[in-house]
Amino acid sequence: MSDNFTYQAPDSDKYLQVLLKLLKSKGENSLSELLKNSKCVIESSSSFSRSRWNAYYTSVYFYVPTDNFEIMNLDEKTKSRLVELCDMVMPKNIGFDVMNVEISPNIDDYFSSNESTLEDDLEEFSQSFGETEKFHIPGDVLSKGKEMMKVYLYLYAIENYVRIFIEQVCIDIYGQDYFSKLTLTKIIKDTITGRKRTEEKNHWVSVRGDSDLFYLDFIELNALIQNNWEIFKEFFPDQSWITAKLNELYSIRNLVAHNSYIGEHERNILQVNFRSIVKQLNSNKS
Repeated sequence: MSDNFTYQAPDSDKYLQVLLKLLKSKGENSLSELLKNSKCVIESSSSFSRSRWNAYYTSVYFYVPTDNFEIMNLDEKTKSRLVELCDMVMPKNIGFDVMNVEISPNIDDYFSSNESTLEDDLEEFSQSFGETEKFHIPGDVLSKGKEMMKVYLYLYAIENYVRIFIEQVCIDIYGQDYFSKLTLTKIIKDTITGRKRTEEKNHWVSVRGDSDLFYLDFIELNALIQNNWEIFKEFFPDQSWITAKLNELYSIRNLVAHNSYIGEHERNILQVNFRSIVKQLNSNKS
């Protein structure tokens, strides 16, 4: 009866240990080995399972060691079997019916035990799979990649510098709730909404920042400045001055975003524009 349901999830560690024993007793030794040393999370939904009266649809998430995940081949038949056994272990008085399981790599454990940098990783792969391999990593990819690291750093600094400038100007004029007082185009509003929606779906992506400015790139930041020119005009010679520079930076940013190589000409533009913007914003005002 539903009156007897506790709706309290069991201890996940104990639940996993019982599950591993059940897997072994049922002859599912490969599954037991793959799930060993994993972390388990039990999540019920607000929907009923339709399997039992007032029992909730429940999912069990396993975060397995990355080495295990790489060799794991969980076909539909095996997954259905795992769902069945997970539900068998779940105490019936809780009111949770296990209807789904998901398996993901335990990224936190991997990086806590692996101290190598991304650059170290590329060097290791380059050496392990050299020119004799059919699908090796060409040496010029690594050398150009190292050059692009500096370009990305520069772009990261510029874009955030522009955001910080805009935010400070707006706070000084409108206060902390400045964003609702700005003139924003529909494109800007839709861009913010769309990028937030994407971020909500992709939970592994880090949240951009507390301010909606962090959801805007050069092209939208430029539009924001133009649409609120009255509060920004004292900082620039004219609208075309800042527009030209931000448009050039946006073009270079697009190349970087698509992993294209940035040559010396584009790098010079990047450097000159950044220097010009910083000097302009910090010049003495009459």
